[in-house]
Amino acid sequence: MKKVVTICVMTVMCFGLTGVAQAVRPVVPPTMVPAKPFVGILVTPDRLYLGTVPPMGFGSLPAKLEAHIVANCPHQVKASFRPFKRERGRISIRPEHTKVVINGVNVPVAGSEVPIITSTEATPPGGVNVAVDIEFSVAGKLLYPAGPYKGNLVLTITTAP
Repeated sequence: MKKVVTICVMTVMCFGLTGVAQAVRPVVPPTMVPAKPFVGILVTPDRLYLGTVPPMGFGSLPAKLEAHIVANCPHQVKASFRPFKRERGRISIRPEHTKVVINGVNVPVAGSEVPIITSTEATPPGGVNVAVDIEFSVAGKLLYPAGPYKGNLVLTITTAP
């Protein structure tokens, strides 16, 4: 009987140790997969009202925007401007009579994009706010009739080369 009890105790201990002694796989941190580069821009306000052209024409028109930029890589903001066109009729202000300066950089009207903001590093996770100072001026004041005109300022953000 003593042998039976010893065999039972040994069997229980073997089964018990089998449950406790498990092979433990070491915890390996997952490999870091780099995120794809992304850039984003939000401009406020989304429309600028510069006023209505008075009968004697207009001169310098300052405007201010704020760009909220979020990027996980170096980035660049480029600007281009499409000419002012009168809301009624087919009159537009000729590009050579319009001058647009953004953050101190001359932006050609109806021309190619010009870099106005460049960053060599990523933004903080919450992004950054950047002031965009714009100065419009028009020559040839007496050539264009009074009234409302519309133009388009296009801001494009890309990853920096």
